[in-house]
Amino acid sequence: MPASFPVPIQEDIRDLLVDLLGRGAAVDKVSPLVLEEDQSAVIAEYRTDDGSVGAVCLVDTEFAIRTAGALTMVPPAAVADTLRKGDLADALENFQEIVNILAQLLNSPKTSHLRLSGVHVIPGDLPDGVSSLLAQPQFRRDFAVQIDGYGSGRISLLVN
Repeated sequence: MPASFPVPIQEDIRDLLVDLLGRGAAVDKVSPLVLEEDQSAVIAEYRTDDGSVGAVCLVDTEFAIRTAGALTMVPPAAVADTLRKGDLADALENFQEIVNILAQLLNSPKTSHLRLSGVHVIPGDLPDGVSSLLAQPQFRRDFAVQIDGYGSGRISLLVN
């Protein structure tokens, strides 16, 4: 069954990250990201104008922290220190900017408009619709991303 919204391919993700971060990136398709019970991750939710959840972007903490650091040109050593500490707080604002821009890849003239509605750290409570989409998406794509100078992380896009 086709997805109700466009799901970007690896080249789309790569091009967006290269343009946004101003550095090289490699993106490869991988098996679905499966989180351990207490593993931290970040979820961006995208809703239609009528408020229904149309897509989510699930990333591991490595992706969130590394892309946020690369966006603001934080020295890679400082990003590595943040990763060791596991502190997402400083990265969330910059990461939110990245997933806000990512919304352009989830929209098309033939579908309802999707916009970033929120960013959530898990484990933690999730809004209505987000948990069910995580459990049963119509379609998903999973990628491993390597950002020049900053390292790797995982991103999954799930759509209704």
